[in-house]
Amino acid sequence: MDRYPSRARSISATLEPRVSAIVVAHNVRANSSGQTPLDLCLRSALAEELIDELIIVDHGNPESISSMLRAFEADRRDVHVVRADESLSTAAAANIGAADALGRCLLFLDADVVLQRGAVARLAAAAGNAKEPWIVGGKLLDLEGRERKAARAGSLNAFSAIAVAVDWPARPSRKRSATRVGAVSGALMLMPRGAFNDLNGFDEQFDTDYADLDLCRRAVVAGGSVLFQPNAAGVQFEYAKDRKRNQAQGLARFATKSAKTPIERAFARVAGPAFAVLVGLKDVVAGRPPARR
Repeated sequence: MDRYPSRARSISATLEPRVSAIVVAHNVRANSSGQTPLDLCLRSALAEELIDELIIVDHGNPESISSMLRAFEADRRDVHVVRADESLSTAAAANIGAADALGRCLLFLDADVVLQRGAVARLAAAAGNAKEPWIVGGKLLDLEGRERKAARAGSLNAFSAIAVAVDWPARPSRKRSATRVGAVSGALMLMPRGAFNDLNGFDEQFDTDYADLDLCRRAVVAGGSVLFQPNAAGVQFEYAKDRKRNQAQGLARFATKSAKTPIERAFARVAGPAFAVLVGLKDVVAGRPPARR
């Protein structure tokens, strides 16, 4: 990586940064050659012209990774590393990164997502005159170039968690322009910093998954817009993620928070055990051992 940011980025950073990218690096493990998807993720973020600062949250990493991040911070004026205790949720770690950011907009980027060039500018342009609090998400591709679920069409309610649990298809239309959706993935998500603060950030009671789903729901309830921009994309290294995360907890909390009608509240009371069964069945069908607490 370049030792110092470009002159244009240095000038803009002396004012209010345009976009602060927030990458939560959680339990990163290097391969036999000492490389991780995190390296590519950070390079891709720093190559984006609109990103004036990069906040890396060191969250439960081995000392070798923490040392690498500190050295990286020392070499660049536009990089800041903050620590989050390993006991905290991923949502709490993202909030810590956001609290340290100065940009007008926040880009939440998973540590195993590599941005395609120009993705951030396309996300920002998609917002246009959207009413705040707006959120714009991008398209996620796997290593073979196949599209992953990164958005959910339609409005969200307590029963939406069932569709998520069993992977019912819920993608937006195949338009090439930005479209309004119910939710986008927090793996590649842009929103105004002020709006994020007004919504009190991510709900830290989500252990791992679906705090992004909840944030999108709250943005819509507040009168804002959630948009999916298919022309802004990132490649996600699936193997870099822990696939045994407690999905049932996040789905049950989402159902509880979303419940409005009596039938939704009744469903929310049994959501925990119900989703544990659904997630376990999905893993069995897929040939994986069920996730354990």
